[in-house]
Amino acid sequence: MLKIRFRRSAKRELFELDDEDFLRVARAILDLQQDPRPRGYDRVAGREDQFRIWVGRDHRVLYDIDETAGRIIIVAVRRKDESTYT
Repeated sequence: MLKIRFRRSAKRELFELDDEDFLRVARAILDLQQDPRPRGYDRVAGREDQFRIWVGRDHRVLYDIDETAGRIIIVAVRRKDESTYT
């Protein structure tokens, strides 16, 4: 089982979510311990070890996998909005 670590900014983004979204995103992050490449994950373009999962239709979690150190680093928790496409 991999350990989960957060970048400070990602932790702040997670705690800014409302309660319902926080629970959904936190559950998805914890599930990464068992399966760091779940169904529907994507590799982030231009980043060899960075991945993205969508939680629902509105949130995405960006994370790095460091298998040699046995950890997942949560890089960002972002909400999809109009600025995502501009």
